[in-house]
This record gives sequence, structure tokens and C-alpha cells, in this order.
Amino acid sequence: MKKQLALILLLLPFFVLGQKNQNEILAGFQSGKYTVFKVEKVSYKKYKMVKVKKQWPIQITKGGTEVSNVLVKRAGILDENFIPDVPGHPAYFSFKSYRLTFINGLGIYYSWNGKEQATTKYVFSKSVSLSKKYEELNKMVADYAKAVFKNQTSARANVKEQKKAVAEAERKKNSLENKEVSNIQIKLINKPQKVAHFSEAIKYGVVATLKDGSKLSTENLGGKLPWSDFTLKNKGCSNTIDEVRVDEDAKSLKEDRITIELISKYHPSLKAVKHINTTNNISIQVNQNGFWGYNRHKHVTVFQGKNGQHAGRGDNLTIKVKTVTHKQTGVKLNKIDIYNTTKQKHVARYKLTTGTKLIVNNQGGGGMNGFEGSKSSPNGGNGGNGGAGGNILLIKDPSVTKLNIELNNSGGAAGKGGAPKYSHASRGRNGVAGDPGRTTKQTKAVQLNF
Repeated sequence: MKKQLALILLLLPFFVLGQKNQNEILAGFQSGKYTVFKVEKVSYKKYKMVKVKKQWPIQITKGGTEVSNVLVKRAGILDENFIPDVPGHPAYFSFKSYRLTFINGLGIYYSWNGKEQATTKYVFSKSVSLSKKYEELNKMVADYAKAVFKNQTSARANVKEQKKAVAEAERKKNSLENKEVSNIQIKLINKPQKVAHFSEAIKYGVVATLKDGSKLSTENLGGKLPWSDFTLKNKGCSNTIDEVRVDEDAKSLKEDRITIELISKYHPSLKAVKHINTTNNISIQVNQNGFWGYNRHKHVTVFQGKNGQHAGRGDNLTIKVKTVTHKQTGVKLNKIDIYNTTKQKHVARYKLTTGTKLIVNNQGGGGMNGFEGSKSSPNGGNGGNGGAGGNILLIKDPSVTKLNIELNNSGGAAGKGGAPKYSHASRGRNGVAGDPGRTTKQTKAVQLNF
């Protein structure tokens, strides 16, 4: 019993030391020049610590009881600035992929892997000699780090709260909250030449002028005014901060313009509005093609043999067109409604200038090639048939005098027959190309709900 008690008393200082964090341990360390020992490979998986000729300067910066950083002048000339992992309760200081931990009068510079293992690279000491072996150093620093990690839960929570408090203080400093504001304005950072379906994003920021004449702006205009200060009420475009894109559905472009609008949450009577007329002049391509033979398994159950799969036909479409006048510029626009009668759903609603091209593809898919013959079945597999093109009904209102539209509803190509395994065997037959779809054009009054 006495021997056991003596052993516990002997080991107690090490357990206590293992629980101390780096702030506590570094209270006993000072800036200055340290003797350096580096790892040198002796043989396979065997290493030893070798003393470096010149000492390295190490600068320990403290603020009260906390260490903010440890600057290591590697080889005396290369600065490496190590910062604490958790400021209030650090287990180590980090620089890039390396860590630095002080323990038992030593500074250990090491790497750390996913298995919670340390690999020592350098050791810093005030002593001119080093009694610890390479393997001992690795184990010592790993055991220490894992012990401190267990006590970091509350410290990490405190750091999180501190960061949250700092962020909130920064927000209030730059926010319109509790400030007297004269006006808010939307400032465009860029304005594309084309403002249309699928055009590039329009970037914008906000500038607020306070009653004392000072200005606050959002980050993309060089300031720190938080976007959370505003409620967005955009129309005809995405309801997003920083940048907006024109809606793909023309139903939301009733006034032929997009509107960026925001309201101050802390001053509801203050709002900023920016109208941008659409140009409606970007060419669009719509695809409603049939599936290819090699994708047939995604649409129906397939029991794949050596023959190629048949492709799917293009969907049937009804396209209605009516010419109207741009409500802001007076330019002639074609309102175009594309409806998929096969799937019974709207595909798209667009507004395009009469000269802007619209390409509609509802071609049949290509047949799948047959597989090459095998030893057990030497003849090549037959190619799959191409799908038929979909049928298109184009209905033009009498108001339409110009329409730049390309309709592609040809049949899909046939799959090729597979090659034979042997010269005496047969190549598979090629599939049959799909028939083209029918295109029907009508002129009659068109009613569109957008």
C-alpha cells in the first residue's frame, strides 16, 4: 500500500502538468534564443535528435495571462508565426500544417495526423543538451495534447461567444440601427448591355447617407453596412443580395423591366428602388429531345442483352407566339409560350425581340450500339433504333410579322451493329433511324396569360 501511494505521489506532478494549458505553461517561458535540436534519420524507422549549430530566436507575445502568438525565427531568418488553437485554453500553437507545444521545459515543433499521433521535427530548449529520445518526445507531446483537448469544451464555447459578441459589436457599429438616416440608395456596380432571360448577373450595392452627412456602404462598395439591415422586394429578378438575375419566366416581367427594391428594417419609411429595362435580346435554346438508347434504363425497365437499346422519341410541343410592344421602350417583342403536350406541362414562357433567335429541339434520341460478340455468342449484337422526332404545332397570332425561330425535330440516328468475336461470325445489324416529327403551322388569334 505504501509503495502504491508513493507511486501515485511520484506521478501526480506529471498528471497535473498534463492538464495545464499553454497559457499556464508559458508563464515560465521567456522570449530569447533557444538551442535547437532537429530530427535526423539513422536507419529505416530509426531517428535521433541532433543539435543545430546556431540558436534560433523565439518571441513569445503575451497579453495578461494569455499568449497571443509565438514567433519562431527559423534558422534565425525565416519568420514563422504560431497562433493558439483556442486562445483561452490552448493545447498548441499552429503555423500552416505544423504545431508548437511547450512542455517539460521544451518547445516541441511537430506535425499531427488523423490518428492523433505526433511527429517531432524540432525541439527548442534553454539547455545545451537533450535527454529525451525521438520516440519519447512524440509520445510526450501527443499525450499532453490529448489531455488538454478534453478540457477545451468550455474554452471553445467561451471563444465562440467572444467572437459572436465581437461580430455583433461590429454589426451595430456599421448598421443603421439607432442611427438617423437621410436616405438609402442602390448603386449599380455593373449593368450588362443585355438584360434578358439568361443574361449575366447585375451586381449592386447600397449606400446610406446619415443626417450628419456621413455615408455607410455595403462591403462590395468598400464599406461594412450589413445586408441584414434590409428587406428585399425585388421584382422580375432573383431576390438576392449583391447581385440579381433576370427571371427565366416572362410571367414575372409584366412591366418589361426588373426592379431592385429594398427597405430599411430600422427605418421602414426609407426604401431604395432601381428600375432596369429589359432588352430581351439573348438567343435561347430549348431542348425536349427523346432519350438516347444508352439511357433507356433510366426511363423503363431494361433487360440488357447484347443488342443495343432503342431510343426515345422527342416530345410533342405546342408553341404559341404573339407580338406585343415593350411597355418601357416601345420595341416590338414576341411573347412565346412553349407547352409540352406529351408531359402536359409548360416548358417556358419568354419575351424576345422579333429578331432574336429561338431554337427548339425535340429530336429523337440516338439508338444504342450493339455489343461485340463473345466466346459463347460470337455474333455481334444488333444496334438499337433511333427515336422519332416529336411533333410541333406552331400557332402564330396575326400580330406576328417577324419570328426568328428554328425548329429541329428530326429522327434520331440508328445504333451500329456490334462487331463479331471471330471472323467467321456475323456483325450485328444496324438499327433503324427514327422518323422525323411533323411540323404544323397555324395562324389564328392567340391568348396568353402573361
